[in-house]
Amino acid sequence: MKLSLQKRILIFSLVVLTLTIAGNTWFSVDSFRRSYRDGVLRRCETLAGGLSRQVKVVLDLGLSLKEINGLSEKCQAVVENDPEIAYCLIEDDSGSLLYHSNPPYPRMLHAEFVENFSDQVNLIDTGSLGPVYDLAVPLYDFDDDLAGRVRIGFRNAVLDQLALEHLYQALVVLGGAFAAMFALILFFARRDLVAPIRKLCDMAEEISAGNFQAQQPLMRSRELNVLGDALEGMARSLRERDAEIKRNCKELEEANYELQTSYERLESISSELGRSREMYRSLLDEASDAILVCDEDDMIIMANKSAEAFFGLTRMHIEKMNYFSFLETLSCGDVEKQFGRYQTVRPGASADTELRFVRPADRKALIGWAVMSAIVGRDRKRLVQIIIRDATSEEETRHNLERATRELERLNQMKNTFLGLASHELKTPLTIIMGYLELLSSEFSDQLDEHAQDMVKQITNASERLAEIVRDMLDVSMLDSKTIDLVSQVVDPNDLVRRAADKVKSGLELRKQTIHLELSESLPMIRCDVDRMLQAIGNLVGNAIKFTPDGGMISLRTRLVERPRLPERFSQESEGRLCQVAEGLFPYVEIAIADQGIGIAEEDQDTIFEKFYEIGDVEEHSSGKVAFRSRGAGLGLTIVKGVVAIHGGAVWVESPGHDQETMPGSTFFVQLPVTESAPEQMAEQE
Repeated sequence: MKLSLQKRILIFSLVVLTLTIAGNTWFSVDSFRRSYRDGVLRRCETLAGGLSRQVKVVLDLGLSLKEINGLSEKCQAVVENDPEIAYCLIEDDSGSLLYHSNPPYPRMLHAEFVENFSDQVNLIDTGSLGPVYDLAVPLYDFDDDLAGRVRIGFRNAVLDQLALEHLYQALVVLGGAFAAMFALILFFARRDLVAPIRKLCDMAEEISAGNFQAQQPLMRSRELNVLGDALEGMARSLRERDAEIKRNCKELEEANYELQTSYERLESISSELGRSREMYRSLLDEASDAILVCDEDDMIIMANKSAEAFFGLTRMHIEKMNYFSFLETLSCGDVEKQFGRYQTVRPGASADTELRFVRPADRKALIGWAVMSAIVGRDRKRLVQIIIRDATSEEETRHNLERATRELERLNQMKNTFLGLASHELKTPLTIIMGYLELLSSEFSDQLDEHAQDMVKQITNASERLAEIVRDMLDVSMLDSKTIDLVSQVVDPNDLVRRAADKVKSGLELRKQTIHLELSESLPMIRCDVDRMLQAIGNLVGNAIKFTPDGGMISLRTRLVERPRLPERFSQESEGRLCQVAEGLFPYVEIAIADQGIGIAEEDQDTIFEKFYEIGDVEEHSSGKVAFRSRGAGLGLTIVKGVVAIHGGAVWVESPGHDQETMPGSTFFVQLPVTESAPEQMAEQE
């Protein structure tokens, strides 16, 4: 809402007067306070100087400051003679208090420095007296050594009280002046400014309403009288223009009819220009692709700058050349086929083709992807636009990717071959070693001393660990080659989880960890190879034990979920050995293994199931099965993924991230399809 002029003037006057009075009051009070403070400080300097001179006379006689009598009475006299002085003290050179006036007086050792005014005057906060201006005058003995100090101080509260009284007096005087000034401003503003302006506004409203005979009101101010004359002149001018407008109105109507006719003709011309503009816009010289335009006689009539650079020929050379001759000049492969493709292009359709040619300038072999489209010119003749994009680098990139893919496939095959070969080659000598170790432990144990038996036990443990690694390598090799044998059985998933938990009891006891089973009742049966599924779940539980600190807890949960059917691996009936995915949702048993461990970084959650991914830092590897953060060969999760996938299931991990301080933990999920009787069981549960 806009304020009236009168209110604006009053507000402005109020603000100006308020700021002026406030500023004047502040400066007056501040000046009075400073002057009074300086006067008290000068009195303090005079009193302290007189007292120090009296003490100096005694000190020059050879007496020490502590041996002088009557100084406390002199200090008390100073305070009693000047009521604004709070205390008078005499201290030695170490700051210890020797003589003083009656309490209260500050403890200098406990005072807090606030501000420094000069070498002798400081503002300190004494606690008991509040802020105090303290004047310190040094005392020197007959050897001009510092013997002590005379301290005289007065409270800052005295200045505040006097300044407040001065402020009240100033406010009373200035408040009266403010009221009188404001009343005068209000009177003159309403009589000499607001009222005349309102009369002029009324005159302007009459003029705006169409009354051009409005009379100027009498104005006291010369400036407002000039404004009234201007309004009267404007009304007179408007009367004359109104008559002229009426005379010209008919002429404007006739001119409007002629303009409308001209506008229709311009629209027709604009439509034709639009077609020409669209054609030339597609042939801009600054286009990044090479552009050629051929006429109905197959002559190149236009080429852009990119065409010059791409083909290595000047625009003058390219233009006016037959398109067939142009292809021959570039040594283009299969010229007849390319030219025939060009001739088949008709308006409303487009064609594309690959051009392989040799640039004449540097004899470099290039590849271009040409898109040809035909349009009809104003003379109803066919024009063919050819846009050629440089595809040489794309072709080189494709060849490089193909070579890299072949090399990766070869390396992957070599890795799988090495994995299978190594596992088979290690299995035979390892079997012999373990057989001899069993023979030493059973048949020849009485011939071995205690130290030798301990070494045989350590070798046996290491051999068993190596045997596990070899078995994992064989399993991974069979999963890669799809030669693993499965024994299909119908089993209760909760029973699988319990059996997997029982197998790791020794590791849990060793690490003082607990395992919590949260198994859903009445789960449907699943069909799987029990040993392989126990191996997969056991690997996940073993990882949870290794990466959870001592005393932690591991949770195993089961539940029934629905999700779209996963493609089952190793199907013999479908192309690519994959089953078709049916529509709708199907029941799955979900097994979740949650730990309280160090967690897994987000960028690693998709790659931990790859072979040997866990190898990482060799120094972190450990032969222990359940040692904290111990690492193995990095095949456990690969086996889990392969076993679950071969059963038509899915496995993944969820974790907030990796942090060895907060231990965010990880949760591995395994989903396995249920048997055909599962839907009925789900209906019963509902």
